[in-house]
Amino acid sequence: MTVTITHPGAGLLAPALDTLTDVVAGDWASVARLCAARLKDAKTCGFDLDVVAVRAGVVRSPRQTYDYQVHHRFLVVSEHPAVLCAALDLYVQLWLGRWDTLEQVAPVRTRPIPGWRPLELLRARARHQLPGTWPEESADAEGLSQAPPTARLAHHILTSLEGGSASPLYDVPAGPAAVHVT
Repeated sequence: MTVTITHPGAGLLAPALDTLTDVVAGDWASVARLCAARLKDAKTCGFDLDVVAVRAGVVRSPRQTYDYQVHHRFLVVSEHPAVLCAALDLYVQLWLGRWDTLEQVAPVRTRPIPGWRPLELLRARARHQLPGTWPEESADAEGLSQAPPTARLAHHILTSLEGGSASPLYDVPAGPAAVHVT
């Protein structure tokens, strides 16, 4: 199956697929790279996220990439729409500060260290975030109306793929995207 997204910012959503690939492969530091603009030091945050991943029982595996192409106003994803939905949902959740979502995506291959809790992901985010980016240790960090434009666009496309209509509570930069599944 192929999903074609037509929008001036469509290419900005390609990192969503790369982040899903990284997280599934056990590379939680990719979240720090994705959200680097909102962190004091993305490299240090990435190291902390890798430590949290080990505590959660996540083991790194080979990275299996998803098939997509970026064109001027198009993102063409040659995968099942469910893969794109998973990538966009994770992308939106991470930009909203809900980093505890990681533990629901990454396959656990060993037993977590006793005492492991998903709250550790939110604490790692809170330690490294720049002031005013997300509320401290909150799973419900911010709404879509205050999210970066790419997160709002990702949510709009995710809603379209799932058969709903975009929320009037936020603006989509450059207008709505066209989503076509073949």
